[in-house]
Amino acid sequence: MKVILLLIGLMGLMPNGYAGRPIETDDASVTALRTCQLDFWTETSLEVRQDNFNGGCNFLGNGEFSLGLGAVHGNQEDQTLSSLGYKHIFKHFTDSTAGYGLAASREWGRLKSTNESSQETLLTTIASVPLSSEDSLLHLNLGYLQYRDQTQHDNSIFKAAALDYSLNERIGFSVETYSGVEDALSWRIGARYTLIPDFLQIDASYGSDYGTFQNARAFTLGFGITPGF
Repeated sequence: MKVILLLIGLMGLMPNGYAGRPIETDDASVTALRTCQLDFWTETSLEVRQDNFNGGCNFLGNGEFSLGLGAVHGNQEDQTLSSLGYKHIFKHFTDSTAGYGLAASREWGRLKSTNESSQETLLTTIASVPLSSEDSLLHLNLGYLQYRDQTQHDNSIFKAAALDYSLNERIGFSVETYSGVEDALSWRIGARYTLIPDFLQIDASYGSDYGTFQNARAFTLGFGITPGF
C-alpha cells in the first residue's frame, strides 16, 4: 500500500506549470506574465483516491512559482500532501526551434493515522522539441529524485518523455512515460478539451505502472482555469 501511495503522490504533485493537465511531464514553457494556471483534478485507482490542486503563477516573465495541495484517501492510509516549486525557462520553444529550462520542487506528505511524514525533492532539466510545428511536441525531462520517510531513503534518476498533439485549438491528446520512486516506470494517455479559449479546460487521463496494470491503473478527471491579475 505504501508504494502505491508514493507513486500516486508523485504523479499528483510533480513540479507543474507543465504543458497542461493531464500531462505530468514538464514542458519548456510557463504561463503568460501576470497570469496563473489553476488546476483541479481527482485521481482514482483500485485502492485509493487523491484530490489535487496545483496553482502556478508567472510574476517575472520567464519563471513560474507553483503551489500544490493534495489529499489521499484509502484503507486507513489517508495522507495530506503539499508542495512548492519553481520553473525557469532559458529558451521558449517555437514551431521550428527547441526550448529548454530547469525546474525544482519539494513535496511534503503526512499520514493521518500515524502522523508519519515524508519528503520528496525533484530537480530536473526540461526540453521541448517541435516535431511538426507546435501542433506536435516532444517533451523530455531528466533529473534527480530523492524520497525520504521514517523507513525509506531513496535516490533515483528521474526520467520522463511525452508526446503532445493538438488536433485543433480546442482538442489535444498526449501519451507519456515517466519514472518514480525506486525507478518504478509508469505510462499514461490523456485528452483535453478547451471550453473557453485561454481560460477554461477540462481533461482526463488513464495509466498504470508497467507490468502491474491490474493493481496500479489509475484514472484522472479535472479542469483548469487561467485567470490574469
